[in-house]
Amino acid sequence: MATHNKTALVVFNPVAGSGGKFLLNAVVDELRALDWQIAIVETEHIGHAEALSASLRGDHCNEPDVLIVAGGDGTVNEVINGLAHIDRLDLPVGLIPIGTVNLLASEINLPRSPQLIAQVISNGYLRNIVLGKISTGSNWRFFLITAGVGFDARSVSRVSPRLKRLNGKLAYIVAGIEEYLLGRWPSFQVIIDGEEFVSRSVLFANGRHYAGRMVWAPDANIETSSLEIGIFARVGRLQLPIYAFGFVSGWFRRFPGAVVRSVAEVRLLGPSTEPVQADGDVVAHLPVSVSVASVSAKILAPGQS
Repeated sequence: MATHNKTALVVFNPVAGSGGKFLLNAVVDELRALDWQIAIVETEHIGHAEALSASLRGDHCNEPDVLIVAGGDGTVNEVINGLAHIDRLDLPVGLIPIGTVNLLASEINLPRSPQLIAQVISNGYLRNIVLGKISTGSNWRFFLITAGVGFDARSVSRVSPRLKRLNGKLAYIVAGIEEYLLGRWPSFQVIIDGEEFVSRSVLFANGRHYAGRMVWAPDANIETSSLEIGIFARVGRLQLPIYAFGFVSGWFRRFPGAVVRSVAEVRLLGPSTEPVQADGDVVAHLPVSVSVASVSAKILAPGQS
C-alpha cells in the first residue's frame, strides 16, 4: 500500500489494557510521519466500537482508507461485526494491540514496535481472515479467533468490568478462580454431522492461540474454512487443573473425555442459562449453531517472508 495521502480512522478503546495510550500515540506519530491523516475516536461503552464502524454506512466520500482498531480482541470483534452489518468487510482493518488479550495480533505475528506496526499498516498485505459464526435463530454474530461454552464462557461472564478497567489480566484470573470454586457446569449436547456428544465444556478455535500465546489448536488456520473444536465431557474441580496442565503442555488431546475435531458446523443444545463467549465476551446463550462463515475480514498483516 502507498504511504502518501492515506486516511485512517482509529477506534480506540481506552479501557482495553494498561499502557495503551502510549502505544497508540507512538503508532499515530509514526503514521503521521508517513503522511497519513489520522482521526481518533474513543469508545465510551460496550458496543460503541460496533456502532462506530457501522456508522460508515453509505459515507463513501468520508470513508477512511483503513480502519484501525486500538484495543483487544473484543474491540476488534465489535468493529468486524459493525462492518459486517453494513456489508463493508472489504474495508482494510489495521491493529494496534493494546488489549488484555491480543490473540489476533499473535496469529498474524504483528510486531510490538510502534514503528513496525505503522509499517504494517502502511505497507502490509491483506490477509483474508475467514470468520466463525454463532447463530441463534435469526440472530448471528461473527468471531475471529475463539468461542466457547462451559467453564470458559462462565468465567468470562464473571469478569468484573470495574476490575477489568484497572487490570484486565487480573480480572480474568479472578473470574476464573471464582468460577472454579463456585461454578457448576451442566451437561449439554454437541451435534456434529449427526453424531452426538455430551459435554460440559467446549472450545472453538479459528486460530491457534488461546489465553495469550498458548497454542492449543496447532492445526487451526485463520485463512481456511474450518474450525477446531475441543469437546470436554469430564469437567469438574478435579479435572480442570489436569486440563489446564494439558493445555500448557499440549497433552490434553490424550486425556480421557477429550475429543478434538475439525468441523464446518456444530449445533449446541442445552440450558438457556448457559452463556456463549466469542473473542472474550459473552455474546449469546444456548442453544446455538457455530459454523464457518461464508465471508472474511481483511486484516493488515506483516508481509510473508
